[in-house]
Amino acid sequence: MVSISLMVILPKTMMKNYKLYVFTQDGCAPCDRLKDHVKTLTENEAAELDFVPLKAPSGSRTALAEELSVELSPTLVVVHEELSCQLDADGDEDCDYVEQSVERFVGANSIIEHLQATLDAYTYAHPE
Repeated sequence: MVSISLMVILPKTMMKNYKLYVFTQDGCAPCDRLKDHVKTLTENEAAELDFVPLKAPSGSRTALAEELSVELSPTLVVVHEELSCQLDADGDEDCDYVEQSVERFVGANSIIEHLQATLDAYTYAHPE
């Protein structure tokens, strides 16, 4: 029997360009429960989750939490990363990555309930 393997390279426009941010804070029992659940995930699944603080050491929300309008922890926010380009006055192209919130789940129960489907939809953690 002959085995053939095929590798397909998708154009960037067809790739999943999403980040999964999980906002947490210290002393948060639901956050701890969520972190315990994440320890049961596969290495690939856990690697897709980017744990970030909700609050800065000063007690105010972090810039990312403010940008994504996150008020509570834990909150999982799925963002789509897009390249946004504009021409400046000299005709040079100025490009930056812009993150747009596409979905969010608030609370450990909701995040845990929707986590597998979210990983399926927005990441490559589950090979097809």
